[in-house]
Amino acid sequence: MALSLGLASMVHAEEDYKKFGVRVRAIYVAPNESFDSRLDGVKPTVSDSIIPELDLEYFFMKNLSTELILAVTKNDIKFDGDKVGSTWLLPPTFTVKFHPLAGETISPYVGVGVNYTMPFNSNLDGTPDFNIDNSVGWAAQAGVDVKIKENIYLNFDYKYVKADTKITVAGTKYTLDLNPNLFGIGVGYRF
Repeated sequence: MALSLGLASMVHAEEDYKKFGVRVRAIYVAPNESFDSRLDGVKPTVSDSIIPELDLEYFFMKNLSTELILAVTKNDIKFDGDKVGSTWLLPPTFTVKFHPLAGETISPYVGVGVNYTMPFNSNLDGTPDFNIDNSVGWAAQAGVDVKIKENIYLNFDYKYVKADTKITVAGTKYTLDLNPNLFGIGVGYRF
């Protein structure tokens, strides 16, 4: 009898948490880009950017959640420091997160997942045949939620996304590893 009461209270405690979350963040996107060595002569770089981000989270256990990260970023492409083009990137990212102190006022987490980066509206001045391929890669995440009111959380987040792709310039393919670091701050609501 005592054992069944104990198990029932554990199940109730495990179910006594908010399962859904939505969060908005401001994200500083810092590409850690690496271009094909054949382009070294023009010293190519990809600019940093600041973007809004929307996250949807689902807790399927008190300490384990999944998160879908949605954002769009625009980055300038530069040769020798001068802007020569730009690209838009849609990089939806899905992570699984572990929250060791879930339910506490300060709740850190770590996560791993997968990213699918889809470039669009890419252009390079004077180059009609310019394209950036889609890429699939892994993502790592760490951060903390700080409860500021019932169901409302301040969030600090860091993500690294492995985004290795290829660009086509005038019919020739070159490697481009974007591999951005993403630094975020935002507010979340759990329900």
